[in-house]
Amino acid sequence: MVLCLFIFPVTGAADVATVHGAVYDWETFKLLENTIVEVNSTPPQSQLAKYGLYSFDLPIGIYLLKASYYKNGELVSYREETLNITDNGDYLLDILLLPAYPKGNLNQSDLPEIPTLIKEEDLIQDENYKSTIFLIVSGSLLIAGAIVFLILKKKQSSHSAHLETSLYVTDHSGPENAIDDEVSLPQDLQQVIDIIKADGGKITQRDLRRKLSYSEAKVSLMVSDLENRGIIEKIKKGRGNIIVLKQRNHQNI
Repeated sequence: MVLCLFIFPVTGAADVATVHGAVYDWETFKLLENTIVEVNSTPPQSQLAKYGLYSFDLPIGIYLLKASYYKNGELVSYREETLNITDNGDYLLDILLLPAYPKGNLNQSDLPEIPTLIKEEDLIQDENYKSTIFLIVSGSLLIAGAIVFLILKKKQSSHSAHLETSLYVTDHSGPENAIDDEVSLPQDLQQVIDIIKADGGKITQRDLRRKLSYSEAKVSLMVSDLENRGIIEKIKKGRGNIIVLKQRNHQNI
């Protein structure tokens, strides 16, 4: 089965690129905690995505990213992704783990049966053999495409519902559409907002990292989260970023 994931640059200005993202479960599409994520950098890097989130700092190059999830000592889910880092900045890559089927665990009964209409002597003929293979491959691709479409549609619906619950509650009774209330933010995100407000509504990302006790990767993830929520705006200036608290949020947070 072929599943397409999207990797795209966000922004950034470090000497190396930051690759980060979330690991999701195949069946529930929820964050998969305690996943082992590895990348074949020099030297190799690996980390335990305790809360389903990972982050690596990588120079420009092509890498192989592996994500493995174990349960009771056995590999349950696995995924490999090729990373092509072409420039400095932040790269977001979310991973949907697929079920793992270790070698030797499949029985003969697990394999699909060959249709009885295909006779052994017919396969000896080159043209008939090619036609049979073409039909089997085409059918498999159609089934795989349908499954992927349903999965992506389900994930998109779930993501849209999550975004709707994360938006601010607005009053549509007047033309100004003033903000009445706001869904409460996690404590670490609120701390970032308070620091930006204390600096007059804008601050460089470098200064923000200095005022927080979190790692550079954690700060980058929080800034991206606030930007996705529409609370802040990240403006690139030179090799750095300026974080600006949006005016409507500046007055209501």
